Amino acid sequence: MKLFCKFLPFLLVAFIFTSCLDYVQAISYRNGNYQIYYKFVMSRAFLELSGVDMSDVFGELDKETSGDFPPTAECKKIKTDNEIGYEFRLTIDPRTTDETEKSFLPKISGNKCYIPFIFDEEENSFADTDFQNMDNDEKQIYLVFLESAKCRVLVSKSIIPFVETAFFEGTGGQNYSIPVFDYGECYALEIPCDVLVEKENIRTDRIVIIKG
Repeated sequence: MKLFCKFLPFLLVAFIFTSCLDYVQAISYRNGNYQIYYKFVMSRAFLELSGVDMSDVFGELDKETSGDFPPTAECKKIKTDNEIGYEFRLTIDPRTTDETEKSFLPKISGNKCYIPFIFDEEENSFADTDFQNMDNDEKQIYLVFLESAKCRVLVSKSIIPFVETAFFEGTGGQNYSIPVFDYGECYALEIPCDVLVEKENIRTDRIVIIKG
């Protein structure tokens, strides 16, 4: 018990970092349509600790997400005692001619499937933070936060029955491997957010999945 108490402050810090961001992206195929889901929430405690005006959070999020989703998307605001954010649901016909809807669909070429990763769209990317102008201490804190936060992308086996590997394409030929976990009815790809500051070396607007 004494040993646990000694490490408790470190465990609490780790909990704050890993709980401050939750991003989930899921895609499946049912009844002839793609079913797509997104959730992005942040910890209210972390936002308040950062000095964010909670009364204006949705106003800022509305600015960031306006125009990003097709008008057919179902949008729901998430506001609990612990979290604040959004979730979106889309049902898209694979034969759609709407360019916005098409940008959310997977593209299959041979044994490769390309999944759009909208979390790293240019206007929302962690790489847009003025990372290069931070001092070393600020960079270390920023990277610790990003390394402990993860994005989860769930891909139904109705789309890809077997995943051999998944990665971001490297601009210099060196790809970034993404861990893949079998969740039963879907595969879960877990992406540490620190990779998103490597935008100049890695193409992070889409995930490449090699089908087995």
